[in-house]
Amino acid sequence: MLPLYHQLRELLLEKIDSGEWAPGYQLPAEKDISAEYGVSRATVRQAMQFLENQGLIERFQGKGTFVGRPKVASNLMTLFNPVKGLTSVKELPRFVLRHLRTVPAGALVAGRLGIDPADHVFDVERSIIVDGEPVMIVRNWLAVSRFPDFEEKFAKTATVLRAIQHYGINSVQQHKELEITILDYAEAEGLDVQPGSPALLVTYLTRTIDGEPFEYRKVIVRGDRCKYYVDINLPEPLL
Repeated sequence: MLPLYHQLRELLLEKIDSGEWAPGYQLPAEKDISAEYGVSRATVRQAMQFLENQGLIERFQGKGTFVGRPKVASNLMTLFNPVKGLTSVKELPRFVLRHLRTVPAGALVAGRLGIDPADHVFDVERSIIVDGEPVMIVRNWLAVSRFPDFEEKFAKTATVLRAIQHYGINSVQQHKELEITILDYAEAEGLDVQPGSPALLVTYLTRTIDGEPFEYRKVIVRGDRCKYYVDINLPEPLL
């Protein structure tokens, strides 16, 4: 038998999915939900925590708990282009530069780029802002020796893609990976959420057409504010 908090979560979720509780609707107090469904306050808190982790409800100190805003939806077929195919947004997404600095590569980045850990790389981190809040963090690493004066070119173009075209790189190949992650303190701060929140992590390793690795990238997507969809003409077979 399913735990009580799971059963309660499903009952509350049904109210949200059906539209009975629309976005912005203020939920009853925990004591009222507890009384209505005949469960303990602890059970209510567990159910509400699961809904909050999924981004389905939002809590505001001193105001109460409300049904969450619709998630930013993006076409799964354009997953690796962070801003292409977005729906449910009121204004165009924008990039905000968090830092552009020169740092030692370290073991992880050096291993991806095929350089020595002591070699320096450009570390570029930006937030993608949608409707006034950060929903993604994009971080790029490029070897300083491969891209001299990159900072100057990036300042003029505001995009990594256009900046590297000054170095004769136009045709590339990429290896991309997708996984679920938990946000650390720095990532959570950048996305304005709590540390430990779930997120989607997309990593890229970009190579020249000759196979030389020159860019390593991470895109971190908020799990509570984003979702992905796909429309296909040929449905997948039933499993």
